[in-house]
Amino acid sequence: MDKDYWDSFYAKRHTAIEKPSTFAEYVHGRISPGSAIFELGCGNGRDAIYFASQKHDVTACDQSSTSIEGLVAQGEKSDFPWPKFICAGFESLGDRDLKKFDVVYSRFTMHAVPKEVATTAYNWTWEGLRSGGAFWIEVRSVKGSLYGKGKACERDAFIYNDHYRRFLRIEELTAELTSLGFVIEHSEESSGLSVYKEDDPVLIRLLARKP
Repeated sequence: MDKDYWDSFYAKRHTAIEKPSTFAEYVHGRISPGSAIFELGCGNGRDAIYFASQKHDVTACDQSSTSIEGLVAQGEKSDFPWPKFICAGFESLGDRDLKKFDVVYSRFTMHAVPKEVATTAYNWTWEGLRSGGAFWIEVRSVKGSLYGKGKACERDAFIYNDHYRRFLRIEELTAELTSLGFVIEHSEESSGLSVYKEDDPVLIRLLARKP
Protein backbone atom coordinates (compact mmCIF):
# COMPACT_ATOMS: atom_id res chain seq x y z
CA MET A 1 0.00 0.00 0.00
CA ASP A 2 1.29 3.49 -0.94
CA LYS A 3 4.61 2.23 -2.35
CA ASP A 4 4.51 4.76 -5.19
CA TYR A 5 3.59 7.50 -2.71
CA TRP A 6 6.57 6.74 -0.49
CA ASP A 7 9.02 6.33 -3.37
CA SER A 8 7.97 9.76 -4.59
CA PHE A 9 8.12 11.17 -1.04
CA TYR A 10 11.71 10.03 -0.48
CA ALA A 11 12.83 10.93 -4.00
CA LYS A 12 11.89 14.55 -3.26
CA ARG A 13 13.66 14.61 0.09
CA HIS A 14 17.32 13.90 0.63
CA THR A 15 17.66 10.91 2.94
CA ALA A 16 19.65 12.13 5.92
CA ILE A 17 20.32 11.30 9.53
CA GLU A 18 17.85 13.27 11.63
CA LYS A 19 17.10 13.53 15.31
CA PRO A 20 15.41 10.30 16.44
CA SER A 21 11.73 10.25 17.29
CA THR A 22 10.67 10.68 20.90
CA PHE A 23 9.41 7.10 20.75
CA ALA A 24 12.84 5.74 19.77
CA GLU A 25 14.43 7.56 22.70
CA TYR A 26 11.70 6.23 24.99
CA VAL A 27 12.24 2.65 23.81
CA HIS A 28 16.04 2.86 23.98
CA GLY A 29 15.81 3.76 27.65
CA ARG A 30 13.78 0.61 28.33
CA ILE A 31 15.63 -2.15 26.46
CA SER A 32 18.81 -4.04 27.23
CA PRO A 33 22.17 -2.85 25.87
CA GLY A 34 23.17 -4.49 22.61
CA SER A 35 19.65 -5.66 21.76
CA ALA A 36 18.95 -7.24 18.38
CA ILE A 37 16.26 -4.93 16.96
CA PHE A 38 14.08 -5.25 13.87
CA GLU A 39 12.26 -2.13 12.70
CA LEU A 40 9.07 -2.57 10.70
CA GLY A 41 8.92 0.27 8.18
CA CYS A 42 12.00 2.40 8.77
CA GLY A 43 11.18 5.30 6.42
CA ASN A 44 14.17 7.61 6.22
CA GLY A 45 15.99 5.44 8.76
CA ARG A 46 16.34 7.95 11.55
CA ASP A 47 15.25 5.61 14.35
CA ALA A 48 17.15 2.59 13.01
CA ILE A 49 20.29 4.72 12.73
CA TYR A 50 19.77 6.07 16.24
CA PHE A 51 19.46 2.56 17.70
CA ALA A 52 22.61 1.48 15.83
CA SER A 53 24.50 4.52 17.12
CA GLN A 54 23.54 3.40 20.63
CA LYS A 55 25.27 0.04 19.95
CA HIS A 56 22.23 -2.07 19.24
CA ASP A 57 22.29 -4.66 16.44
CA VAL A 58 19.73 -3.29 13.99
CA THR A 59 17.91 -4.68 10.98
CA ALA A 60 15.22 -2.56 9.33
CA CYS A 61 12.86 -2.91 6.38
CA ASP A 62 10.86 -0.59 4.20
CA GLN A 63 8.89 -1.11 1.01
CA SER A 64 10.41 2.01 -0.58
CA SER A 65 13.42 1.06 -2.69
CA THR A 66 14.25 4.76 -2.99
CA SER A 67 14.62 5.08 0.76
CA ILE A 68 16.52 1.81 1.22
CA GLU A 69 19.01 2.53 -1.57
CA GLY A 70 19.76 5.92 -0.05
CA LEU A 71 20.23 4.45 3.43
CA VAL A 72 22.56 1.71 2.21
CA ALA A 73 24.67 4.33 0.43
CA GLN A 74 24.88 6.44 3.60
CA GLY A 75 26.29 3.49 5.48
CA GLU A 76 29.53 3.68 3.54
CA LYS A 77 30.40 6.82 5.51
CA SER A 78 29.31 5.65 8.95
CA ASP A 79 31.72 5.57 11.86
CA PHE A 80 29.61 2.99 13.76
CA PRO A 81 28.12 -0.38 12.74
CA TRP A 82 25.37 0.51 10.28
CA PRO A 83 21.91 -1.08 10.34
CA LYS A 84 21.15 -3.80 7.83
CA PHE A 85 18.51 -2.23 5.58
CA ILE A 86 16.31 -4.48 3.45
CA CYS A 87 13.70 -3.53 0.88
CA ALA A 88 10.61 -5.54 1.79
CA GLY A 89 6.94 -5.10 2.52
CA PHE A 90 5.48 -6.68 5.63
CA GLU A 91 3.79 -9.39 3.54
CA SER A 92 7.13 -10.77 2.34
CA LEU A 93 9.03 -10.95 5.63
CA GLY A 94 8.00 -14.56 6.16
CA ASP A 95 9.86 -15.50 2.99
CA ARG A 96 13.18 -14.25 4.34
CA ASP A 97 15.64 -16.21 6.43
CA LEU A 98 16.00 -13.82 9.35
CA LYS A 99 17.38 -14.43 12.82
CA LYS A 100 15.35 -14.09 16.01
CA PHE A 101 15.18 -10.63 17.57
CA ASP A 102 15.01 -9.22 21.09
CA VAL A 103 12.91 -6.26 19.97
CA VAL A 104 10.55 -5.56 17.10
CA TYR A 105 9.86 -1.84 16.74
CA SER A 106 7.06 -0.17 14.81
CA ARG A 107 6.47 3.56 14.78
CA PHE A 108 3.81 5.12 12.55
CA THR A 109 3.69 2.05 10.30
CA MET A 110 0.67 -0.02 11.34
CA HIS A 111 -1.65 2.86 10.45
CA ALA A 112 -0.02 3.05 7.01
CA VAL A 113 -1.14 -0.43 5.91
CA PRO A 114 -4.50 -2.22 5.61
CA LYS A 115 -5.63 -4.33 8.54
CA GLU A 116 -4.79 -7.64 6.86
CA VAL A 117 -1.22 -6.47 6.24
CA ALA A 118 -0.89 -5.36 9.86
CA THR A 119 -2.16 -8.76 10.98
CA THR A 120 0.51 -10.41 8.82
CA ALA A 121 3.11 -8.21 10.52
CA TYR A 122 1.84 -9.11 14.00
CA ASN A 123 2.05 -12.81 13.18
CA TRP A 124 5.54 -12.45 11.75
CA THR A 125 6.58 -10.51 14.87
CA TRP A 126 5.39 -13.32 17.13
CA GLU A 127 7.49 -15.80 15.16
CA GLY A 128 10.46 -13.43 14.80
CA LEU A 129 10.85 -12.59 18.48
CA ARG A 130 12.86 -14.65 20.94
CA SER A 131 11.10 -15.78 24.12
CA GLY A 132 10.95 -12.75 26.36
CA GLY A 133 11.19 -10.44 23.36
CA ALA A 134 9.38 -7.10 23.18
CA PHE A 135 7.11 -5.64 20.52
CA TRP A 136 6.98 -1.85 20.75
CA ILE A 137 4.29 0.00 18.78
CA GLU A 138 3.36 3.65 18.35
CA VAL A 139 0.43 4.33 16.04
CA ARG A 140 -2.33 6.86 15.32
CA SER A 141 -5.56 6.46 17.27
CA VAL A 142 -9.14 6.89 16.07
CA LYS A 143 -9.32 9.68 18.66
CA GLY A 144 -6.88 11.86 16.69
CA SER A 145 -7.91 15.05 14.90
CA LEU A 146 -7.14 13.62 11.43
CA TYR A 147 -9.63 10.80 11.87
CA GLY A 148 -12.46 11.10 9.35
CA LYS A 149 -10.68 13.57 7.07
CA GLY A 150 -10.48 12.72 3.39
CA LYS A 151 -12.08 9.89 1.45
CA ALA A 152 -13.14 6.82 3.43
CA CYS A 153 -11.77 3.64 1.84
CA GLU A 154 -12.33 1.00 4.52
CA ARG A 155 -13.25 0.91 8.20
CA ASP A 156 -11.30 3.61 10.07
CA ALA A 157 -9.16 4.27 6.96
CA PHE A 158 -9.07 7.42 4.83
CA ILE A 159 -7.08 8.90 1.98
CA TYR A 160 -6.24 12.49 2.83
CA ASN A 161 -3.84 14.66 0.82
CA ASP A 162 -3.11 11.59 -1.35
CA HIS A 163 -1.95 9.66 1.72
CA TYR A 164 -3.55 6.52 3.20
CA ARG A 165 -4.04 6.32 6.96
CA ARG A 166 -5.89 3.65 8.95
CA PHE A 167 -6.53 4.70 12.54
CA LEU A 168 -6.41 2.07 15.28
CA ARG A 169 -8.60 1.28 18.27
CA ILE A 170 -6.60 0.43 21.37
CA GLU A 171 -8.99 -2.27 22.61
CA GLU A 172 -8.89 -4.05 19.23
CA LEU A 173 -5.09 -3.82 18.97
CA THR A 174 -4.56 -5.24 22.45
CA ALA A 175 -7.11 -8.00 21.82
CA GLU A 176 -5.45 -9.06 18.58
CA LEU A 177 -1.98 -9.18 20.12
CA THR A 178 -3.25 -11.01 23.18
CA SER A 179 -4.89 -13.61 20.94
CA LEU A 180 -1.47 -14.39 19.48
CA GLY A 181 -0.05 -15.01 22.95
CA PHE A 182 1.48 -11.63 23.73
CA VAL A 183 1.26 -10.18 27.22
CA ILE A 184 0.49 -6.45 27.20
CA GLU A 185 2.90 -4.85 29.67
CA HIS A 186 2.13 -1.23 28.90
CA SER A 187 -0.45 0.70 26.88
CA GLU A 188 -1.49 4.32 26.74
CA GLU A 189 -3.54 6.52 24.44
CA SER A 190 -2.72 10.19 24.57
CA SER A 191 -1.66 13.36 22.83
CA GLY A 192 1.67 14.93 23.76
CA LEU A 193 3.68 11.86 22.79
CA SER A 194 4.94 13.02 19.41
CA VAL A 195 4.46 16.73 18.82
CA TYR A 196 5.62 18.05 15.43
CA LYS A 197 5.18 21.79 14.85
CA GLU A 198 1.41 22.35 15.17
CA ASP A 199 0.55 18.65 14.99
CA ASP A 200 -0.07 16.87 18.29
CA PRO A 201 -1.84 13.62 17.36
CA VAL A 202 -3.53 11.25 19.76
CA LEU A 203 -1.38 8.13 19.65
CA ILE A 204 -1.45 4.60 21.00
CA ARG A 205 1.85 3.55 22.58
CA LEU A 206 2.10 -0.12 23.51
CA LEU A 207 4.55 -2.76 24.72
CA ALA A 208 3.64 -6.40 24.08
CA ARG A 209 5.90 -9.14 25.48
CA LYS A 210 6.34 -12.65 24.09
CA PRO A 211 6.47 -14.93 27.16
